[in-house]
Amino acid sequence: MIVDLLRNDLGRVCEPGSIHVPRLLDVESFATVHTMVSTIRGKNQPKMSPVDCVRAAFPGGSMTGAPKLRSMELLDAIENSSRGIYSGSIGFFSYNQTFDLNIVIRTIVIHDGEASIGGGGALVALSNPESEYEEMILKTCAPVNTDLEFLKESISDYKLDILYS
Repeated sequence: MIVDLLRNDLGRVCEPGSIHVPRLLDVESFATVHTMVSTIRGKNQPKMSPVDCVRAAFPGGSMTGAPKLRSMELLDAIENSSRGIYSGSIGFFSYNQTFDLNIVIRTIVIHDGEASIGGGGALVALSNPESEYEEMILKTCAPVNTDLEFLKESISDYKLDILYS
């Protein structure tokens, strides 16, 4: 579904027939997570800038669901606050018209002395809501543990500073 959503999004800014999927559902493994990754590429139409391409593709379908516009309306109606950077993007635009962006997930945001970690999951007709909730909690464990480890080290450093003051 997500690959089809992005192919559709890119279809608004890419030359007809140029969209292709060189990687589909490849599994990438990291220390705390295994994730499926797909790469969708297309050649932008000459009149379309990199910013036009990003506007066509964001927010990402993995964060909104489908149909995208109606899903965003529903999310806006039921979520009681802005998502902030979560489900936004971090990346770069280069002078040579290339760019590389991600969708912000599993990220600790520290603001005004508080840390927050966004987490989410997808419900579809065949989903088990309890299993989806457990998966969402599991996805946040690595950043939470990183935050806790940092706090433990900070407290230890603080105690050492007091001892040697």
